[in-house]
Amino acid sequence: MMKPNLKEYCRYVMSREDEVIRFKMERTTLEIPDPEGRIYAFINLLDGAHTKEDIARELNLTLTEVEEGIASLDGYRILESVSAVPNGLTERERLRYKNNYTYFSLYENMTDSRFDYQRKLKNAKVAVIGLGGGSVIAAWLAAMGVGTIIGVDFDRVELNNLNRQFFYTEDDVGEYKTTALKRRLNLLNRDVNVEVHNRKIDSAQSLMDVVAGADLVVSAIDTPPLMGSRYVNSACLQLGIPSYYVSIGNKLGFYYRVLPFESGCTDCRLLHIMRTEPELLDVTKQKWFGAIPDVDFGNPGFAPNVAIVTSLIASEIAKHITGYGPTFELPFGLVNFQDMQVSHRNIPKSSDCPSCGRHSDSLATEPVPLDRLFSLAESEALTIG
Repeated sequence: MMKPNLKEYCRYVMSREDEVIRFKMERTTLEIPDPEGRIYAFINLLDGAHTKEDIARELNLTLTEVEEGIASLDGYRILESVSAVPNGLTERERLRYKNNYTYFSLYENMTDSRFDYQRKLKNAKVAVIGLGGGSVIAAWLAAMGVGTIIGVDFDRVELNNLNRQFFYTEDDVGEYKTTALKRRLNLLNRDVNVEVHNRKIDSAQSLMDVVAGADLVVSAIDTPPLMGSRYVNSACLQLGIPSYYVSIGNKLGFYYRVLPFESGCTDCRLLHIMRTEPELLDVTKQKWFGAIPDVDFGNPGFAPNVAIVTSLIASEIAKHITGYGPTFELPFGLVNFQDMQVSHRNIPKSSDCPSCGRHSDSLATEPVPLDRLFSLAESEALTIG
């Protein structure tokens, strides 16, 4: 039997004065006009001990009126159900994720409890492609309790990785990142199932068996340039798996999400950039065809910047999996490391995208060659979103 309860924190910050009920939250104040005090009396009976029928009798209301009142207050996320139980979570998990529950309690309502959110994390399977900066994302996922993490890479840990890939230690230098990551994640959270694949990604097909069955894929791959993220994009489109992408530069970092055939994909993004920034298209073409030497100026990754971008994307992933809050409305996030401003923009879905557009080959197993993408970028832009 449902026994609605005003959240303890909300009861603590609630007051009524000047015929207005106020909940003074962390940065906002919820105000509910209550000239007769009837709503205040109603709220005070939402104590987890009274049923809807009890409240109706005490306040001389119909059951429908009580249900409507509860639904209205629940819309503010100030109620919880005392009947919510941590089914599917072990005693150890109930203790380990105690602070997760405190955080989730701010977002739970009468339908979705803090335990529901944690169960969704536990039941999720996330693949992380590229275990450089991706190792930090994997650590965030393990800490929050994602049940299965799949890691893919073929590099070994190098000493100069440790300035930014801080989940590894000097003891891991020389070891495959996959091996080191599995050991480190198991030390961080032994309840997480960690699968690793020591594999070089050189095609979409080289990913298919790894990501099949994943709920979500994170691309932190930087090799081969341009093509790595396109391979991930192609595999995820074929399998219908949502994907997130991350990259960190000198002064900027970015991340974006792709919902298969709903939002713009990686190739849509590349087409949009090359069409709106023709000078970038020209430089990219020259580099790709060897007209400009490919000079390695080193990796600009800096630990604080890596922490900022990877934590932002991990937070988005948690929202995506649990639904405790909305993900960013615009899918492309840009972080300016100079002033720490975060902005968001759209990735227009292009109708002539060879990967997800209306003329794409649904049977294609690999992304089209880059020279075809260059040709499309130089043609007239066609957008459908």
